[in-house]
Amino acid sequence: MANDNPTLEFLGAARSVTGSKFLARTKNSQVLFECGMFQGLKELRLRNWNPFPMNPADLEAVVLTHAHIDHSGMLPRLTKMGYEGPIYCTPASTELLRLLLPDAGYLQEQEANYANKKGYSKHSPALPLFTREDAQESLGQLRTLDYGKSLEVADGVTIKFHPSGHILGAGFVEADIGGRKVIVSGDIGSYEREVMAEPSDLPDADYVLVESTYGGRSVDARPVQETLKEHIGPVLAEGGVVVIPAFAIGRTTLVIYHLRQLQERGELPDVPVYVDSPMATDAVDIYCRYGLEHNLKVDLLRSSDKCPITAKTMHMVKRLEDSKKLHRKPGPMIIVSASGMLAGGRSVHHVKTRGGDPKNLILLVGYQADGTRGRALIQGKRELKMFGETHTINAKVASIQGLSAHGDSDDVLRWLGTSKAKPKAFLVHGEDEGLHAMGKRVGEELHWKHYTPNYLEKIKL
Repeated sequence: MANDNPTLEFLGAARSVTGSKFLARTKNSQVLFECGMFQGLKELRLRNWNPFPMNPADLEAVVLTHAHIDHSGMLPRLTKMGYEGPIYCTPASTELLRLLLPDAGYLQEQEANYANKKGYSKHSPALPLFTREDAQESLGQLRTLDYGKSLEVADGVTIKFHPSGHILGAGFVEADIGGRKVIVSGDIGSYEREVMAEPSDLPDADYVLVESTYGGRSVDARPVQETLKEHIGPVLAEGGVVVIPAFAIGRTTLVIYHLRQLQERGELPDVPVYVDSPMATDAVDIYCRYGLEHNLKVDLLRSSDKCPITAKTMHMVKRLEDSKKLHRKPGPMIIVSASGMLAGGRSVHHVKTRGGDPKNLILLVGYQADGTRGRALIQGKRELKMFGETHTINAKVASIQGLSAHGDSDDVLRWLGTSKAKPKAFLVHGEDEGLHAMGKRVGEELHWKHYTPNYLEKIKL
């Protein structure tokens, strides 16, 4: 380095929502904060195949805010390309990563095999970005760090996790990078959710990387369960099938929690609820072990008949063969399946199978990144390309924002406002419109300086 000033390089989630990666360099060390996969637009997804902008072998440490794939999904590729050091995250994130990463590798292999079988890939043969074996090998480098404990992870770089209220294990990072105090927000949750506990206050810092997923938008103030009932009830009454694409574990847990409440009050019929995810069966055990991170009563979680995150008529589907059998089952029923943005996974197969029937409903319950099938549906498009073929969607399509694990702009501003200092904000993890709106609010309401970095931009701290 030309001088001793630490730098921060924005290798992902810079003017985009996915692919979070931020490289901190000091005089003697390099630490990567986040290692997310790009999703959505093809031009973004192609970045996953590019060589990393740094030599993975030169990194001293990797630090993750949480387990979601857009923050962790490139770990197997990073380790395969030569990174041999520790990967730091909270204990709950470690448990989720042990589920999520091998499953992501399995899906990569399945999609490559399917593309080769059907012959729709432009590459021959189509290859997975990484394999299940690659993912399993990367798990050996995970190291846990409890909330509130400081650790020097490299020369001149110290970190501490604080609960962010997003999903189990999610924690924003308070980092000292070469003498500069930097907060890496990861994803910030809401202050008004029934399941997850609220975010911790923001410590004083020089800089804050601020997620801007929802930009300047506020979530619909109507109760989530009222909205769910409004959309789902009429479809089930007509014998239809409700397909709910949802991120495994975190979002799926929220969906099931609210469905259970509606069933308990008799406001939705006790139709079969299929949770088609190899991972979701482990959710209850993980929630039980980390009771301090959420608002649910652990004794009820352990109850076989009163567990609030298992629907009264819930059926867990783990095997692929059983997932395929769902395609032939008649309604009424509800299918909850990953991925939440219809970027891949079993949910795409269910939309392909059920999307042609106007009696059915596709219910989107989270943020839909630009370039995903979920975003296309929200924008009114009814022709979706799935597995190399174009399919017409005649089913009803609806979207509910109140089930997102992300806080809206009001939540993020409230979190930022807990700081006693006035740090400079780097706006990340958002699309241009949202970044502009978030910057306007940060400047006008908090009177903070702010800047929106570009992809691969390096900034001296």
